[in-house]
Formats: sequence, C-alpha cells, structure tokens
Amino acid sequence: MTEDNSERPVHGRVTRRQALTRLGAVGAAVAVAPSVLAACGSDNSSKSSTATTASGGGSATTAASGSATTAASGSATTAAGGGSGGTPTVADLAGLLGVDAATSGKGMTIDAGAVLALTGTGSFYGKTMSRGLDLAAKHIEAAGGPKINLVYLDHKSGDAAAGKAAITELGSKKVPVKFASYVDDLGAMLDGTAQYKIFTLDGGGGTSTFGQGKPYFWGTRAITPNDPMPGLFKYTKEALASAKTMGVVGWDLGEPNNSNIKADILKKIADGGYTHNGLYELVPVGGQDFSQVLPKIKANEPDILLVSIYGQDPGSFANQAQTAGLKATMFNFEFTPDGVNASKGTFDKDGYTFAYDYFDAGNPKSPLAKLFVSEFKKAYGGDSPDFYAANFYENMFVLWEVIRRALKTGGDIKSGDVLDKALQTNLTVVSVYGGDDKTIGTYTLDPTTHSVTKREMGVFEYKGGKVTPKAFFGIAGTDYKKT
Repeated sequence: MTEDNSERPVHGRVTRRQALTRLGAVGAAVAVAPSVLAACGSDNSSKSSTATTASGGGSATTAASGSATTAASGSATTAAGGGSGGTPTVADLAGLLGVDAATSGKGMTIDAGAVLALTGTGSFYGKTMSRGLDLAAKHIEAAGGPKINLVYLDHKSGDAAAGKAAITELGSKKVPVKFASYVDDLGAMLDGTAQYKIFTLDGGGGTSTFGQGKPYFWGTRAITPNDPMPGLFKYTKEALASAKTMGVVGWDLGEPNNSNIKADILKKIADGGYTHNGLYELVPVGGQDFSQVLPKIKANEPDILLVSIYGQDPGSFANQAQTAGLKATMFNFEFTPDGVNASKGTFDKDGYTFAYDYFDAGNPKSPLAKLFVSEFKKAYGGDSPDFYAANFYENMFVLWEVIRRALKTGGDIKSGDVLDKALQTNLTVVSVYGGDDKTIGTYTLDPTTHSVTKREMGVFEYKGGKVTPKAFFGIAGTDYKKT
C-alpha cells in the first residue's frame, strides 16, 4: 500500500522505527504514498565510470507477448539512426539521439556522485543500479560524450547518518551531480543537496511525497502505488468485470503518514468506481510473518486486494496467503528477484500480478531500449536488466542530454546550478521506456513537484519464470491500451 514503498527502502530492512525517525528528522509529512526504493552496489569507494561492477543478480525472463503501446509520455524523438526494427549498436548512439558533435562533451570529464545501498540487505538493488550507471557511462564516452567519473558512496540501505556523511563529502569535493535512491536516503540528504546545489536524479524511489519540490532534486519514476492505480483500475474493470469491492494491505509508516496515505488510496479506489469494504491493514516494514493479519483479511475478504509492500515482503505474503486459502485477486506494486525467492515457488505456480513502471526486458520497444538490453546481457554474462538497472541507465542518458544543453549555451557543466537550469528548459527527456521500432521513448517531469507527470507504466503477470504484459498506460491512466 502506499507506504509507497517509501522508497521501498527497506529493501535494506530498515525498521519502522528507524524509517519514522528519519522521516521525522526531515520534518516532512508524507502526503501520499512515498515511493521509496532501492540501492546501489559495490564498496564505499570511488571508481571510474568505465569500471566493471560485480556480476550476479539477473532478473527473470520476460515473455514478448505482443507489441506494447507507444510511450505515454508525450512526443518521443524519432531515431536518426538504427530504428529499422533491428538492434542498434553503441556506434549508433549519437545518431539515435541526434547528438551534435560540437556540444557532445567529447574529451571532457565530469564527476558524478552515486549514493546507493552498497551494503546491507538492499545491496542487491545497489548492484543492479550501479550496473546501469556503469554501462551507460561507458556507452556515452564511446559515443563521443564526456567521461563521467562515478563516485560511489554507501547509504547502507537507508542509514540517515551515512547519507549525511555522503552529501557532506560530495559537497566538500564540489561534485556537481549525483544519482540517488531511497529518496535521498529518506530525506536526510535533501537539505545538503540544496545547500551544495548538487543536481540530483532519483530513479530508485522517485520523489516520494516528502521529496517533492525540493531544490535540485528530481524523481524520475512513478510514485507507487498511487500513480499506477488509475490505469490498474481500467484493467481490472475489463479483466474482473464482476469485482466490486477492494481492500488494502500496506506498510505501517506511523502518523500522520498512515492517515494521509489512506485518504489518498481510498479516494483513488472510489474514483475508480469501487467500494472499499473496510479492510485496511498495516504491517511492519520488512516483516516476513503475516500470521496476525491474514485472519483479519480472511474474515473480511474483498474481491480485489491491493498489496503495497516491497522487497522480499510480497513473496512472503503471497506464500502465506496461499497457505491461508485467501481467494481475493491480489495486485502488487513491485516485482524483484528477492520477492520471487521469498515466495518459495508461489509466484511461479500461482502467478503474481503487479502494476508500476516496470521495464519489460523481454520486449524492449525502442532502438535505445533494444541496445540497452543487448549490451547489458553482453556486459553481465547474459543477465537480463531489471527496472532498477533500466532507470539508472536512463538517468545517465538524461544527464548527458542536460550536459549537451548546457554546453550549447556556453554553461559550466561542473556547476549543479547550471545543470539544473538546463534540465528545466525542457522537462521532457529521453527514456528507455515506451517508444516503438523507430521512436525513442520519453518521460516528462513536473516543474513544481519535480516528479513525473508522463511516464509509461503497465500491468504485468509473472508466472512460471516469465513476465507477460497485460496493459500499458500513463499517469492518471492516460493512453491506456490492453495488450
């Protein structure tokens, strides 16, 4: 539930008390579900962007069942090269993106921080995010762009003190840009981000709600479960026409967060034409034992159960719900290998349906997406990229786009302020999501909230080792299309 997976942190198994303490330290109440997510892998050290990250951590294969819709994110750019339906190569990148050699940044070097979960139980997510960053940096330099030197720092899967130390280090070194997760370490880094004017892209958790509108901080993915719900409900109206009632299970983030989140969720349920049956159960963040809540659900079982918990939690919940004999059709808002493993075979046997901005690596649409998937598999021993790797690969290309804009106007690309202003000249940017055989996808950011206003999402089902897309849509359910 909205917990909005509050950066789903707690992929790093942060306790509820710790999470609330960190949120309180920021002094920000979560108005709606805070989409908090993932991490980053490697040691607490600096390394060149061309270095190779550790292997392992591939994602499940995806069924290429039918062609998906075009990007729900405004007008995408038409590929200047490649785009014939085949898989482009790195040599095609400059043409695909319409790069002007005069402002490509070739021969320049820029430092970029990456404050991710390098250790802790969120380290899986750190590994996959850093893989995306490393691969993109290598591709950008090879395509005639600048050398982007990644400075990796560890927030230890959501530790506020580690985050504060990291932002101080980056600020003292005058690093102008950084990539972030856990909504800048659950808010502890937001003040420092503004103080040091470090241009920041968070493709792990987005802005959540407490990070919205913060200076220099941009969330580049949908807030879950809030953003996917309108599109999901269009799908359920078709797929489950007889369903009338909904209930909710979500993370307990304490007050006033829980009440604010609940109000938003219940409004979206009503707006979707459903009746809330009164079931709204909260569970501890990172908890693996649902024996206390399952009897309550069974005693008041809705037609549809929205399950907004993250990391390993969805797998454990699904396994225990199956044992308890729950009949409600469940929809979730994250899919990871951790969840698959924790389900102990339940996902594979019974299926697992989820809705959010999931990257379908088995069915890449655009030339850039096809290149990314192909090159990722080559670089990492055949592993398919998950959505965290996709988001951070994408973020690196957004940075390159911003750098080119700054160079075109004669700006200093080693100034976070200049980079931030360059982004704001056009808040529709390149994406590996959406698009088609000839068109590269895009997404759009909001100038006030700094969150996404146009972003391709979808409903997907995992079963028997494969993910199958069921529908695609944008924010508020726009451009809905069933596959």
